[in-house]
Amino acid sequence: MKVCDTPLINHVLQEHRFSFGVFYFFDDFIISEIAEGVLFDWDKAFEVISLGTDFYGTETNHLNYISNRINDYSIKPQDWLKFLGMGKRFNIFAAVTYRSKSIPNLIIERFFYKDTIVSFDSLLEAVNFIRQKEDLVPLQSFNEL
Repeated sequence: MKVCDTPLINHVLQEHRFSFGVFYFFDDFIISEIAEGVLFDWDKAFEVISLGTDFYGTETNHLNYISNRINDYSIKPQDWLKFLGMGKRFNIFAAVTYRSKSIPNLIIERFFYKDTIVSFDSLLEAVNFIRQKEDLVPLQSFNEL
């Protein structure tokens, strides 16, 4: 389910569209939707990190990130080492996978990203996980926003 197809779209603080995907900035989290067939590498990630740093400040350690994997794409997992080398990490890193062939990529990412990556079957589950960790009431549906 795309963010733009849910009431979440009405709560986006900033939306950034690139040729490689769309990134939605909310109060407590970022949701990414990487485009079909993209190789999401360090150069692309750095563009988003720069925007996130400008928007949220220099510390990403309090940020929550949801990778909404609506498309098939690949990631250079060793590029996570560059991200971590900058002293960056996410408070919560969630991946929403809709297809079983997305699971192997997630497993590989877990080897390179040193913190936990939690996976979910729906965007609502991922948002609720973050809401609970932020001491907010979980939603039955996005219509409750």
